[in-house]
Amino acid sequence: MTFIEALYGSQYAEIDKNGKDGNKGRLNGNIFLSVFILLCIVLLFIFLTFLSKTFSQAATNAVVANFGNMSGRSIGKLLAIPLFLVIYFVITKTIGTEANFKAVIAKFLTYPEEIRDKANSKILMPFFIVLGLLILLIFLN
Repeated sequence: MTFIEALYGSQYAEIDKNGKDGNKGRLNGNIFLSVFILLCIVLLFIFLTFLSKTFSQAATNAVVANFGNMSGRSIGKLLAIPLFLVIYFVITKTIGTEANFKAVIAKFLTYPEEIRDKANSKILMPFFIVLGLLILLIFLN
């Protein structure tokens, strides 16, 4: 089972199990994938600042030059929200299309029950690894 099958399949199964329209799992899957990709981008940026003090200084200078004395929280919102929207738009037009979602769900439903039950751990493990590394690098930086 691939990561995408586990993602969309687990979302579909969870919503369908509660007696609702399982096709709403496409929205949940697209949002989760967008957030995961955004976290990977932030992790990469923080990793680069951790490795190179020159990159860190250049990034700091660029932020000060472009955003002045705004708080980090405000800058984060200004950068993260548009980036999230761009990533979400790209996902909905590529991986997260309705036709692809239906094909992935059809394949997901062919797997045995014990494999389908492991879908959540298959998507949450990489998410928590990226999140943990992100938090670790933030505190070490």
